Amino acid sequence: MRVSLNELQVMCRKAFEGMGFAAGDCEDAADMVGWLQLQGLDGVGELEKALDYLQSEADQPFALRYEDSALLVIDAKGQSVLRCAATAVELALSKALSSGQAVLRIHHCHNRLLLLGYLGQAAEQGMDIQARWGDARQVRIASFRAGNSRPELHVDERPCARDVEQSITVTFSRPAVPARHQVCAQAALTQGLTVGEATWQRLKQLAEQILVESTEASRRHGAGGGSDAD
Repeated sequence: MRVSLNELQVMCRKAFEGMGFAAGDCEDAADMVGWLQLQGLDGVGELEKALDYLQSEADQPFALRYEDSALLVIDAKGQSVLRCAATAVELALSKALSSGQAVLRIHHCHNRLLLLGYLGQAAEQGMDIQARWGDARQVRIASFRAGNSRPELHVDERPCARDVEQSITVTFSRPAVPARHQVCAQAALTQGLTVGEATWQRLKQLAEQILVESTEASRRHGAGGGSDAD
């Protein structure tokens, strides 16, 4: 089925809210799924892989393991990278903007490709960024030029034993020469995005979890009646 970018992001936002994400994180995560889809990186497919995990992870916090002026180490405790991506990238970017470079490491996380949308936003703020993650078979590398939110993707077929713990390492650095911003993926915006019917229905079911049963109290408040204390 074909849906617009706006339809996809609205449905994802509601689904994330239904899974227990905080309000701001819902918006960020929905934007990232749409961004990946526009870049041809199958954001919906990556989200579909994560759905079985995300709902059960709602109450599991991530942990800060180490921090200094140029390094941030996060333990996601086996959760999707979406659970800590917004906070982690914002903190690391702040360090890089201040000092010129920074390193972010997120350990014990899955759905690592979903981090790239957050990194694309950071690249638009004038940072060169490289992300590396892998498994026992290969290492994947995503590189962003400052001002360009679309990454260059590479695969190194040599296994990386250090990444068996499901980690991703991101380096931020200020370029010597500022770069121009990327032109938007206009074709995808005008023609719509392809989403599997089964995935769309599952997102709708998750989104419906934010609806609450009507009660006498909710009817009073919903109609502008104010609180019981008024």
